[in-house]
Amino acid sequence: MRVLLTYVICIPVAILVGVLLTDPMTYGSLGILLIVLALIAAPILIRWHYPIMVFGLTFPMVCFFLVGSPPFGQVMVLLSLGIAIIGRTLNKEQKFISVPSMTLPLIFLALTVLITAQLTGGIHFHAVSGGGGAGAADTDVGGGRKYVTLLVGIAAYFALASQRIPREQQKLYLMLYMLPGIFGFIGDLFPFLPAPFNYINLLFPPVGLISQEDVQFGTTRLVSLAFAANVVPIYLVARYGLRGVFAEGKLWRPVVLLLFFGLSMLGGFRTVFSAFVFLCVMMFFLERLHRTRLMGIFLILGIMGGACVGAFSDKLPYTIQRSMSFLPLKWRTDVVLDAEASTNWRLNIWQAILPKIPDYLLIGKGYTLTRDDYSMIGHGAFADVYSAHISGDEESLAVSNDFHSGPISTIIGFGIWGAIGMIWLMAATFFVVYRNYQYGPAELKIFNTFMLAFCVKSIVFFFLIYGAFQADVGNFARLAGFSVAMNWGVARRTVRRTIYRPAAALPDAVPQST
Repeated sequence: MRVLLTYVICIPVAILVGVLLTDPMTYGSLGILLIVLALIAAPILIRWHYPIMVFGLTFPMVCFFLVGSPPFGQVMVLLSLGIAIIGRTLNKEQKFISVPSMTLPLIFLALTVLITAQLTGGIHFHAVSGGGGAGAADTDVGGGRKYVTLLVGIAAYFALASQRIPREQQKLYLMLYMLPGIFGFIGDLFPFLPAPFNYINLLFPPVGLISQEDVQFGTTRLVSLAFAANVVPIYLVARYGLRGVFAEGKLWRPVVLLLFFGLSMLGGFRTVFSAFVFLCVMMFFLERLHRTRLMGIFLILGIMGGACVGAFSDKLPYTIQRSMSFLPLKWRTDVVLDAEASTNWRLNIWQAILPKIPDYLLIGKGYTLTRDDYSMIGHGAFADVYSAHISGDEESLAVSNDFHSGPISTIIGFGIWGAIGMIWLMAATFFVVYRNYQYGPAELKIFNTFMLAFCVKSIVFFFLIYGAFQADVGNFARLAGFSVAMNWGVARRTVRRTIYRPAAALPDAVPQST
């Protein structure tokens, strides 16, 4: 009967899957196939949902077979959190790590986002709107993707805080948390992949659709490759610290760090270069290397390296020059003009938006967008809304709240309440990582030092260099959640208590010592 029952179930399912595979790219076929695969993979997800979720947080794959093509990490956060909640309901011994100092600001931010969305038109998605009837009106309204990014970013903290990472697996989880981002380089392979293999870009979408003839190494900005390569030096610093990379006699560590740091500049992003340098400076002082002989060694090497770069600065590849163009060295004219143009359009957007901040202090603009908003872009229709400083090609960024400024994107989007929640979240995250840095386990000293340095870097860059509210809320939430999971909560100062006991009665006659 067991064998017969197996065939009765498996044969119809196999026939159904075979029929669906004749036309696999329709949403109906994909939906049924996904349900079948989910049922097959259910035992794996129930057992391994947490490490898969940690892996997916930085894995740059999208689920193209789902409506809206959500990132793999968002899907896994919702699945893992749901499984953790069900497990907690069935077994009271499976408890979430309780950190009220993080829970309160995240709940406050979630309520702020939901209330603002309700007051500004609701949360709508172009991709999942109805095709006719009453739902047809929703096809002209969008902006829901950013709301999802915000809310799933908040949920990521609770998904991470649902378990304590075992001590013997912490190095493995650090790799799962950081290294998957290296697969992002696949997005830049689109021009080089032959027809049978370019379907992989359904999972790893290309950043720019360019032909193979247009790609010039050192001139074309390879965006995906730059961010993928940047993962490796950051991981080495988090895993070994600067002392472990440069002072433990492992030659491959500094070589790999410098090699991939150079590759990360092929994207031409000044923020990638400056962020990693800032992170290393923070790590240098937090590890107290300035009190060792390494201070002199790094100082000499820095002067020699700076002299070499300064001597040949205008001979370097275009993208590398652009990454360092903010330094007072000699650069090519086209590099300087390109960098200045990028800076100027940011300043133009900020100059145009700043006078509108008082209008959004109590109720933010939110992320709701209509088709009419996009249809007016490029025709100067927003000159009266923002100001005459903004040009047509900058209107699309302003309309979609992409201001390239953390404070402006926060206040314009969600008013003073979003600003309060963001500052509260930053302070809570800093409190968590600082306490774990001060009082965490000795075996996590390097990791906690990195997390503190990365938190400070993220705060500084959010206010001064580049920030986006919908992304940075999730960044800080994941940072705190992973620190809590690795340290099993927030570390506390251990106080040693000395117990005083009354001395025994001394004898009347104490013999003199010789």
